[in-house]
Amino acid sequence: MSAAWNFNSLQNFRQTSLSQSRLFQTAPENGPTLLFVHGGFHGAWCWTLFLNYFELHKIPAAAVDLRGHGGQPQGPNFLEEGVPELALDVHEAAIELGGPIILVGHSVGALVAMVAAEALSPAGLIMLAPSPPGQLPGLRKLPERPADQLVMPPGEDRARSWFLSGYSRPDISEFMTRLCPESPATINDRYRLRIAPKAEWVKGPSLCLSARKDDRLHHPPGQDEKVAKFYGADFQVLANAGHCFMLDDSWEQAAASIVDWLRQNKLAAP
Repeated sequence: MSAAWNFNSLQNFRQTSLSQSRLFQTAPENGPTLLFVHGGFHGAWCWTLFLNYFELHKIPAAAVDLRGHGGQPQGPNFLEEGVPELALDVHEAAIELGGPIILVGHSVGALVAMVAAEALSPAGLIMLAPSPPGQLPGLRKLPERPADQLVMPPGEDRARSWFLSGYSRPDISEFMTRLCPESPATINDRYRLRIAPKAEWVKGPSLCLSARKDDRLHHPPGQDEKVAKFYGADFQVLANAGHCFMLDDSWEQAAASIVDWLRQNKLAAP
């Protein structure tokens, strides 16, 4: 059954304004806090189903609206702000949360989490359809975007084939209205393979989830597995998932896989 998104329920969570970003937090619980980091064009709203799920399972969780996303203003320097700058937002959010953090990044948000890990030494790293570290062998660069122009979100047909290939409902207007223009610096950091995080920045265990229905331009076969091997991460492929795990019909399977992994690694109460 396809997901009932209800993105407006994000406002039910505790909200904290940071210097250039915004944090949404579930009720406090014991154990490390999952800090969800969205990908390009998205915002913390894309994690609404996951936040509700983890709160129900009494696992502390939070999601960050990175600068210029989730309806926040895009400042005068937004065009030049890429993955390293977004990682500063994640670092600030983690400091605000306090205590041990497990970084959970989706798409280019996974690359942001990888960079933030250097300063945070997280208790764990979870990567969902991750953008790869640029130094991995065999990667293909994608065409560069003009540095002086915002990158506009894809149209509805491309959004469905890229982001929502695992979603069955015909109406995705609620999703489309929330996508925002992206910084060309962030896109080019990913497309031109300019970011080279180190695996040793993550001291705790890692998990990489791959979507079998993912877009093959950005996730050719074997790429996610290479990322998992780079981090020595546990690796799972979800057969019915599209790129946006947290929004498609199989979102609960992805969330349950994370809960099982957390408990197996003693990062959540049984």
